[in-house]
Amino acid sequence: MDRHEYQRMQARSFYDNLREGIAPPFFRWQDPDTPLPQIGGEPRGVSGYCFEADNALQLAMAAKAQGFQSPYWLSTEQANAAGGYIRKGEVGTKILKWIRKDGQLSERVPATVFNADQIKGLNLPKQKGLTSEQQATRQAGLDALITPRKKTPTMDQYNARLKEVMAEKFPAQDDVQDNARMALRRECAVMTGQARLGLPREVEPELAQELKPFIEHRPHPQEVVRALDDAYAALKEVGIEPLVYANVPRKEMAQQPVKPASEPRPKRERTQAKAKEKGREQSNDIPF
Repeated sequence: MDRHEYQRMQARSFYDNLREGIAPPFFRWQDPDTPLPQIGGEPRGVSGYCFEADNALQLAMAAKAQGFQSPYWLSTEQANAAGGYIRKGEVGTKILKWIRKDGQLSERVPATVFNADQIKGLNLPKQKGLTSEQQATRQAGLDALITPRKKTPTMDQYNARLKEVMAEKFPAQDDVQDNARMALRRECAVMTGQARLGLPREVEPELAQELKPFIEHRPHPQEVVRALDDAYAALKEVGIEPLVYANVPRKEMAQQPVKPASEPRPKRERTQAKAKEKGREQSNDIPF
């Protein structure tokens, strides 16, 4: 699977989710301390940094479909380094990752990650409430929406201002196709902003109708990618940054004591016949 095939499959899944009314833009929550409760919070990697744009969408859809409640996603190598292992029979989720060539970020290619619910043996971070750094990041985003004043604005006021700002950046259009494109960008930006700022979320009744052209006509897969990129860029421009969470610790490997040097053992020969007898036939000598 290459990047283009991956994006076609992702767009098809997103359009199907829209039709069924379960796509991320339809997520809602009341408790500001637990945004995105459908998927356990913003999808994040082993480092504690949140995934963004198309990867965030992909992991949110996968978590919703499979009922995952951990926000952490790891590759097989990351899971092993953290002392965990993938449960037998689990199937991973594809995302896109950057690869380097000559020291520079070159291109994005599909990679497989697993939700922490699919991994056994992890020592996941346990945190109640926000750290001082997270609270500072959140407050900076709130202040970017409404200038600090003596009387702290209510959550309703912050929510109203967030929607107003994104409506200015992605205004409604007369053409239904153009309006759907703006609505998708606006709603993705609002939803992600609400999750980052700890604001409750309700879905406007007209949203399903506004996004209906995506279901009926299914635009080019790149339209979903562009919409998400624009939404996240708008959040960054306003000053609403993602929170950074605790990382998944690596497992400390105990060092084995170094044995004193001794006479080298004679090299043991393993013939093809002996290997075959033990069920380990090899075409050549493979170092392990």
